[in-house]
Amino acid sequence: MSYEANTDLEQAPPPSAPTSLFGRVVDGLNALGSVVIGLVMLLMVADVLMRNLLNQPIDGVAELVATSIIVIVFLQLPGTLRHGRMSRADLFIDPFTLKRPVAGHRLRALFSLAGIFACAVIAYASWPMLVRAWVGNEFLGVEGVFTFPTWPMRAVVVLGSALAALQYALLTWQDWRHAGHVAREASHV
Repeated sequence: MSYEANTDLEQAPPPSAPTSLFGRVVDGLNALGSVVIGLVMLLMVADVLMRNLLNQPIDGVAELVATSIIVIVFLQLPGTLRHGRMSRADLFIDPFTLKRPVAGHRLRALFSLAGIFACAVIAYASWPMLVRAWVGNEFLGVEGVFTFPTWPMRAVVVLGSALAALQYALLTWQDWRHAGHVAREASHV
């Protein structure tokens, strides 16, 4: 649950992950996203083989792959945030935080507030589409050839963006609290 660089894949996971229920859920969704990636790869390979060897392409592969990309992103977004692997520009914030830790952590908390807002807007805007897909029995694909319901994809978008907003809230709290600790330590010195 830190912004710090975490690129050593052999390193043990941070103490905050996945000991909490939230951590288990986020890491479980992240793992599910990885399973979806593997299934999409298998589907694409099977389609290429069927298309080239038997001249029998698998119906709906393009639609499934396009939908899967959205599903993968929103399944893995909260975990990416949780483990500090979200892409960001470190050119300014890291040196600034080293030189001025209180201001740097408060600035990161402000950035996380913007993340809460963005993810909450996505969840809020996606909710009516999920309800419409569920109630209206929306399907994607070509009728009579291959169709599948859109509500699972829309549910993943709502869930993933809501969990990402919650993760941003945790990061905001963590950075604000850390800034307070640094400020108190500096005042005692």
